[in-house]
Amino acid sequence: MDTSADWKGNVLKRRYRLDERIAVGLTVEVFRGYDLLEKKEVAIKLPLPFLLSDRDFCDNFRSAAHRAVRLSNPGLVEVLDYGIEEERPFLVMELIKEKTLHEMLESGRKMKAPGAMYFAIELGKTLVYLHEQGIVHGCLDEKHVFIFPGRKAKVSDAGFPSVLGGAGSPYPHMLDPRRDIQDLGYILYRALSGRNKSEVAEDVKRGKLKWNSEVPERLKRLVQQCLESFGHGGFISSEQMVWEAVSTLREEQPMITVPKITEAEEEPVEVKPIYRLTLPKLKRWQAVSGAALLVAGGVLLLIWILSAIIAPSKVQVPNFINMNMEEAAGLASQSDLGVLVVGQEHDANVKANYIISQDPEGGVMVRKKTVIRVLQSLGPLTVPNLVGLSLEDAKMVLESRGFKVGEITYREYPDFTENRVVETDPPYGSKLSGGDVVNLIVSKKP
Repeated sequence: MDTSADWKGNVLKRRYRLDERIAVGLTVEVFRGYDLLEKKEVAIKLPLPFLLSDRDFCDNFRSAAHRAVRLSNPGLVEVLDYGIEEERPFLVMELIKEKTLHEMLESGRKMKAPGAMYFAIELGKTLVYLHEQGIVHGCLDEKHVFIFPGRKAKVSDAGFPSVLGGAGSPYPHMLDPRRDIQDLGYILYRALSGRNKSEVAEDVKRGKLKWNSEVPERLKRLVQQCLESFGHGGFISSEQMVWEAVSTLREEQPMITVPKITEAEEEPVEVKPIYRLTLPKLKRWQAVSGAALLVAGGVLLLIWILSAIIAPSKVQVPNFINMNMEEAAGLASQSDLGVLVVGQEHDANVKANYIISQDPEGGVMVRKKTVIRVLQSLGPLTVPNLVGLSLEDAKMVLESRGFKVGEITYREYPDFTENRVVETDPPYGSKLSGGDVVNLIVSKKP
């Protein structure tokens, strides 16, 4: 029976017309539609009719739509609007006509090494953005990735409920962000190897990947680290993965232009005209003072040279705090010192890959070859959008992201069912450090 028959040709929200069903999944169906106001084609997604009685699923679908419509990133399929029509929630997205990665792989095509490295960087940047917004994709695979010209890609359905029942977590917002990195590793391996889905799944399960000879060793290690990210190894964050992908591309293809990690453009530098400086004639007392200063400088220089001769093995530790690891390693090597990362943690005031603290501190004299131990930042944690989640799910999300659940306040809200999160303090999008407290405001019966 065609479940779309009662909906074909209908107009949602007096604006979006359903024209043709183009896809059906386990939980949703997707229509090609038309925006009567903007006069353009759109994609419209609705839960399957049999799920309308599942209140939890529909509540989470609306919550995911509420989060998705606020997202704005060139690597994401844009969510334009959402609403409810006859108690059936729906989502309006941009209509993508490019092929999915799944369609390309099924046709027998596969990626070459440079293209795969660009692909890893582009998808990695999108994951960094999602994770900064407190959202985990949760079901990233070839069918959710659209391939565009110019080595670009877009990801769809970030954070939407995709699984019903079972022993696993039913909604992707409850997953660890490292799950997305593992899924990216699976996609990269299949795209590079050209093997089918069942073969790839078996290779990954056994831990024995079958590579083609043209795949560089460092790219193989990158994919392996991605696959190990959800366990006890691999990458700690998507940003760490992107930095490694950029470094891999630079090593393997030094003459290729490396894409920017951030979308922000550098501000143009204003070139100011150079003016000639006319030096005034010095008076006698000025000349004498200058000579005295030169003599004092010479004495200080002599003292410094003597101290260097007496204690040639001592060097001053540079200040590495708020410096990225590449800069710190370069500066340390100039002083014949080493740098070792002994820990990583989220810090709201220090950017990712930058140094939070060091031991010994900057300015201390140490012997050459000393290794300076540093604490590296993973960047700030972003308070996720928990509006609409049950209290139990919200607690699980906060704790899995590294926050502590603070005070829980109950208030009456007629638009929410009982025991649903309606607000957080600090609010959604706030930047915090690991272990910081997030308070919850939860709905209760009137």
